[in-house]
Amino acid sequence: MIIGIPRETLPGEGRVAAVPSAVRALRGQRHAVLIEQDAGLRSGFGDDEYIRAGAEIVPTAEELYDRSELVWKVLGPSEHEHSLLRAGLHVLALLPLPVTVPDGVVLHDGLSWPGRHGDFPARVAMSEIAGRLAVEAASHCLQQPNGGRGLLLGGVAGVPPAEVVVLGAGVAGRCAAELAMAMGARVTVLDVALPALRAVRTTGLVATPAAIERAILQADVVIAAVRVPGARAPRLCQRAHLALMLPGAIVVDLSVAEGGAFESTPVTTLANPSVVVDGVVHIGVPNFAGAVPRTASVALSHAWLDLAAEIAGQATPAL
Repeated sequence: MIIGIPRETLPGEGRVAAVPSAVRALRGQRHAVLIEQDAGLRSGFGDDEYIRAGAEIVPTAEELYDRSELVWKVLGPSEHEHSLLRAGLHVLALLPLPVTVPDGVVLHDGLSWPGRHGDFPARVAMSEIAGRLAVEAASHCLQQPNGGRGLLLGGVAGVPPAEVVVLGAGVAGRCAAELAMAMGARVTVLDVALPALRAVRTTGLVATPAAIERAILQADVVIAAVRVPGARAPRLCQRAHLALMLPGAIVVDLSVAEGGAFESTPVTTLANPSVVVDGVVHIGVPNFAGAVPRTASVALSHAWLDLAAEIAGQATPAL
């Protein structure tokens, strides 16, 4: 099969779906691989590395889509890329995938692929990164020039650390809690599932409405990492709650792509990640992992390689 890796077009998105090691693995399975020129540049992978891995560099997305049987990319096709889709083409991407596509186009949702062991490897990889980045972003925004309360996340001798509340004890929530604790913060995790709470190494509370309200009103940082597969994220906090929160508190809403756990969270960008709403700093970046494109690209490429090879195996090898 001919597999095409295009350059991502969303502003600020530096990830690439396949790193050179993945290309080498696909070539070892006798698939041809096309890389759009400079597709890996923002992740630190030059065209020369792809050439050494056995890929062919093509100058435009138009040529790549025209020649490929499988297009493997990070984000769903943009409006322009949608116009390049044709019958018989397979597209593997993260959400959001197009609502409508030409007849005969086969879409593969990488986030929903369960993997060999049912652990949804692409979702787990991106959630791990997002959880850690949420803490780093919150620590940065806690600084007074960035709109925060002027706190050091972990405090210092004689000065208490910041109070961090994590809503959701899934992969992203656990990773956020672990990093915040490692940085010295005082962390409380809330979830509706007792088994998930037992897996955290800090205070875990059942996420009743009353418990959530009490926790966020005392928090310096709230990280929301809740989702319901196939549905919008549960709305845990209303805008009215902001007036009761500490001035300069930080909200990192990792659920923003699914509608947001905070009613007040706007969708923000990697270039301008934070917005102050009613005195509370909100961070609502839907493609958070794109801030660390090299780490994210390697993790995503490893997570998806089996799926890409599985889809490619549906056709006669190109070579």
